[in-house]
Amino acid sequence: MPGEKRVLRMTCPPCGEVFAAGDEEALIAMAVDHARRLHDFDLLKELSPDELREIIRRENESYWDRIAHLIPGEIRTVLDGLCAREREIVSYVVHGFANREIAERLCISERTVSTHIVNIYGKLEVHSRAELAALVRATDRLIEAGLRAGSRPEFGPFVRANGAKGR
Repeated sequence: MPGEKRVLRMTCPPCGEVFAAGDEEALIAMAVDHARRLHDFDLLKELSPDELREIIRRENESYWDRIAHLIPGEIRTVLDGLCAREREIVSYVVHGFANREIAERLCISERTVSTHIVNIYGKLEVHSRAELAALVRATDRLIEAGLRAGSRPEFGPFVRANGAKGR
């Protein structure tokens, strides 16, 4: 639509996490940071900035542009009830990091990581790392299935924040 700012998206090849930003440079920065933090490699050593821009353009032309009209303005997930640090820890847990590794990466104590995880479990009503990972992945799949199908109903653990209230 005219005057509407275009959102670019990129999918992380190793884990499938999707990044969104208004411009290629911001998207590249997000992907580079994600690869460094969660996959332990320097994306810019693997690919040049021009190669990353080409991947973004190709992915947006072949997939994201075709489904852009299906994506609601904003989607809230089960993670919205968590603070930024808790969401960051969830990301590490879902990617299989142990508490000690999370603590080292975030420069906090292992005990602090454990406390955050206990709080996360309570807020999301899960009892293990496996349940947490399953909940996050299931939510992602439900969101994507809803977007691909162009459906408007609400799905399990998330609701659209744009005012829709059900079927």
